Amino acid sequence: LPTGLGKTLIAAVVMYNYYRWFPQGKVIFCAPTRPLVTQQIQACYNIMGIPERHTAEISGRVPNTSRKKIWDTKRVFFCTPQTLVKDIEEDRCDASKIVCVVIDEAHRATGMHTFALLPNMIEEAGAKFRLLA
Repeated sequence: LPTGLGKTLIAAVVMYNYYRWFPQGKVIFCAPTRPLVTQQIQACYNIMGIPERHTAEISGRVPNTSRKKIWDTKRVFFCTPQTLVKDIEEDRCDASKIVCVVIDEAHRATGMHTFALLPNMIEEAGAKFRLLA
């Protein structure tokens, strides 16, 4: 969809529904840049009212030593695909608990791009999840 047709709203609604439907599940929004991640955070707070206490932005700025606790205690995550892949590989994120992944700028998901690797990694962990890209 072109810019301005409501992709951010659609993503926020889907994330909110999975947040409600799966009280133990993890919902993840991935974007290739931190500014895009921040834009979606605001949409989820302002448009859909996902409680901030259940959300976390995870980036390379968050120390590795803190990230496992964040993954274990929060339910909705906003991150870059590189951060998510690294946290799955290093057992900070239990990918089997993921129920929904939203990938922004999905047209980049070709070849060995991190976006292209994520669905297989999550599936291999045993997760039953929905992918919105």
